[in-house]
Amino acid sequence: MGFSALVASALCTFLLPLLLFLAAVKLWDLYCVSSRDPSCPLPLPPGTMGLPFFGETLQLVLQRRKFLQMKRRKYGFIYKTHLFGRPTVRVMGAENVRHILLGEHRLVSVQWPASVRTILGSGCLSNLHNGQHKHRKKHYVPVIQEEVSACLARWLGAAGPCLLVYPEVKRLMFRIAMRILLGFQPRQASPDGEQQLVEAFEEMIRNLFSLPIDVPFSGLYRGLRARNIIHAKIEENIRAKMARKEPEGGYKDALQLLMEHTQGNGEQLNMQELKESATELLFGGHETTASAATSLIAFLGLHHEVLQKVRKELQVKGLLCGSNQEKQLDMEVLEQLKYTGCVIKETLRLSPPVPGGFRIALKTLELNGYQIPKGWNVIYSICDTHDVADLFTNKEEFNPDRFMSPSPEDSSRFSFIPFGGGLRSCVGKEFAKVLLKIFTVELARSCDWQLLNGPPTMKTGPIVYPVDNLPTKFIGFSGQI
Repeated sequence: MGFSALVASALCTFLLPLLLFLAAVKLWDLYCVSSRDPSCPLPLPPGTMGLPFFGETLQLVLQRRKFLQMKRRKYGFIYKTHLFGRPTVRVMGAENVRHILLGEHRLVSVQWPASVRTILGSGCLSNLHNGQHKHRKKHYVPVIQEEVSACLARWLGAAGPCLLVYPEVKRLMFRIAMRILLGFQPRQASPDGEQQLVEAFEEMIRNLFSLPIDVPFSGLYRGLRARNIIHAKIEENIRAKMARKEPEGGYKDALQLLMEHTQGNGEQLNMQELKESATELLFGGHETTASAATSLIAFLGLHHEVLQKVRKELQVKGLLCGSNQEKQLDMEVLEQLKYTGCVIKETLRLSPPVPGGFRIALKTLELNGYQIPKGWNVIYSICDTHDVADLFTNKEEFNPDRFMSPSPEDSSRFSFIPFGGGLRSCVGKEFAKVLLKIFTVELARSCDWQLLNGPPTMKTGPIVYPVDNLPTKFIGFSGQI
């Protein structure tokens, strides 16, 4: 074979597949944007649609925050992409997010990716309203304080040079969520059984945002198997509730309220829907609060002066030293801890547990000079919106004092959105606020600690967490500030 023939063969071997691939990508891009609304004169947002069928899902799953930051630098505050099997527009910035969140049921509606709907259930999010949490916060306090105090005592008594904070906090938050939201009593689960549930839940969460392909060993397949383990345990609990006339513990948990709400509307209790709602409650009340509590430990460990200001506030309220050290907290006392609340807000600003929320365009809408076609998914970014908010100065600095001064209500409303916003803000935000404040109080008045690896590298998968699990050395707090 001559030299020319060898060159031609090499070109056919390497160049032809490349050309076919590039052609497939171009045809995919044309296919994705073919749903552009021709009656709207505005163009689609800038952006790329990625690989055929896969879109840019793989890049997002593997790179997460790095991928999103690259997109923001390249395309700005609104861009098109293709994620989780759907053409998608991602938006950020207070004004853009305001337009989306205030357009609920008129311009957009909640629509999670197909994998999330398959695993959590097509009926998510739940029917338990935030107001129902508001009226029952006082019942949460003693249970949360009991669990947090017992957990911190274990940490202080732990043998060894360090403790991995993130898995420990996840287990704590799981126990609290099981008791408060689903009414599980401590005696109902052995340590091994509890650990099995925790592991199943983590497996389910890891695979929530995956390609909608249910084949053996796929992310969706693994997520569904883990969900079935959780559903079996929840069904046991639901049937026990149905057999009892009065709730255990002296108060009605969130699942009991949901059951009563359903019956009060004259509807039959549907076991599958109840299991899906309970699983979603656990998701909202476990993973996100564990992320936030871990970030609290990290930020307070890095900023001892802030921890000291928290302790000073506790001292002024008689919650730090002497006989008051064992004082039971209540809602009245918690609401007086303004600076502690600002520490939590600043933590959620810099490290929001959930990076964004999902909507679907009910009709073609116009946003910032672009069209978002009917039927396209819309993701509003929480983390990016915090990063670019004009409301905040020195955005990279951990400074809880920035929240001590009231901001103009309308502008701050969409510049700080850790719980989302509009008609469908996080159903568990009242529960989360109480839990995180109690956790901060008990931590500050019980422990001193050192982060052994320094500032952690944070990753999103899909909840924000430290890559190294935050190895930390805890010692008892002396009571001196």
